[in-house]
Amino acid sequence: MDSDTDRALRRYVLGVVMPLWIASGSIDYWLHRRSKIEENSGTFESTLHAAGISMSALPVLAGLFLEVDAGVLLAMIAGYVAHAGMTIWDVEYASSKREVVPAEQHVHGMLELLPFTALSFMLVAHRDQALALVGRGTTAPRFAFERKRAPLPAAAVRGTIGAFALCVALPYVEELTRCVRYARKRGGIT
Repeated sequence: MDSDTDRALRRYVLGVVMPLWIASGSIDYWLHRRSKIEENSGTFESTLHAAGISMSALPVLAGLFLEVDAGVLLAMIAGYVAHAGMTIWDVEYASSKREVVPAEQHVHGMLELLPFTALSFMLVAHRDQALALVGRGTTAPRFAFERKRAPLPAAAVRGTIGAFALCVALPYVEELTRCVRYARKRGGIT
């Protein structure tokens, strides 16, 4: 990624898409808290949230620290597909146990769109390896999983990881803990 366009794509993903994605995850947590998730869909839905977050976090970390080649793009695609499937399962389960209000439905839409947006930008920014994945283009696919030769700005990496930890990971740990405590108090895990 050397061109002005590639640098602009990188800045857009790190400076716009990722903050919106993190903010959407944080808002979703607050909507779950407001709905008293622990009293209705409980531990099972919260576990789905933890799984979905993990499915997204690993490809994001790969993009932050590894040279983006066909292997990293494939991991990102797999993470996106797994996260999308988990999101469908989550909403289907939640809506059978509690009211999923319009605001939460809208936030879920963002949580589906923003990972796709990030993935799309990565595929465009690394089009040679994206094309190589499907047997097209002029280069062979690489599956090296090596550290970035030109690391992303440390402030952007720290900011992304810090914002994710504070605004998504810790709140969802609190959600799962709250659900488990409530279920134990009621006599079992739901």
